[in-house]
Amino acid sequence: MSGQGERPLVTVIVPARDEEADIAGCIDAVAAQDHGADRIQLVVVDADSADRTVADVRRAAARHPFAEVVIDRNPRRRTSVGLNIGLRHARGRYVARIDARSRIPSHYVSTCVAVMDDPRVGVVGGAQVAQPRSERAVDRGIARALRNRWATGLSRYRRATTSGPSDTVWMGFFRTDELRALGGWAEAVALNEDYELNGRYRHRGRIVWFAAELRSGYLPRPSLTLLGRQYFFFGRVKGLWWARGDRPAPRQVALVAAPVAGATVAWQAWRRLGPGSLLVLPAALLGLDAAGGDGPADLRSHLSSAAAIAVLSGAWWIGVLAGAAGEMAHVRHQHA
Repeated sequence: MSGQGERPLVTVIVPARDEEADIAGCIDAVAAQDHGADRIQLVVVDADSADRTVADVRRAAARHPFAEVVIDRNPRRRTSVGLNIGLRHARGRYVARIDARSRIPSHYVSTCVAVMDDPRVGVVGGAQVAQPRSERAVDRGIARALRNRWATGLSRYRRATTSGPSDTVWMGFFRTDELRALGGWAEAVALNEDYELNGRYRHRGRIVWFAAELRSGYLPRPSLTLLGRQYFFFGRVKGLWWARGDRPAPRQVALVAAPVAGATVAWQAWRRLGPGSLLVLPAALLGLDAAGGDGPADLRSHLSSAAAIAVLSGAWWIGVLAGAAGEMAHVRHQHA
């Protein structure tokens, strides 16, 4: 623990929008920290939810002895804006960004505080472990796909089992004064705001530290349609920033190139096998599920996972093209 065994006040910021199904479980997990709820300031920033999110926050928070509970609004409904609203309320020495659909382990805060004893570390985060929402095959398949290290971008927080420096981590734990000095989250960034912020830390010579012992649960979108929409937007933001000159990581270059390579293989298979080549893609997706998955599963879970991999990968790739094309068209229009 930091210093002489002290328990510093930690501010937990939870951005939320229409999260009545999951927000109470998130708050209960925050309150269960071995750091002590009495040394946690809970700040929930609601993006004008249309459901009972705020009422559920009040009800859940009232069950626990938090040092302080703050609930504020984010009328602009952008996550980065909401996080900065939360940062303005922060009284803790440290800030933890926690997602409403996450389930952090009980040692999350104390582990992050201990890692922050190293002054070279600017950000700490851990692994995202997707959990099925139910026993439905689609829920099991989506969770399995999101645990697949090959299908989800090879980010360290999705695949690594050992701690070490990383280009980005999920959510993030920061020193409050450093985060404010960096300007907080970039409000121009609609999605992937964590990746952009972690990049600023790295560019200033600070370590973004992946702590393998931090394995937090994550509740995915409940349908393939919503999963595809989520990953399309992820990809579109990536494409936009790359078109503006931001350099992609090698693993991201490989992800963009993979569908092109796959299309080439499919064309060659069609030329040689004819209609039989239509089996190549399903076989490849099932192979990807088996190679990058986390163990055996029943047939329906394998099939659902393969479908989810196809949806999230295809949607992300199309999003990248759409984002890059949109940005280049915008630049051409400005110079016309």
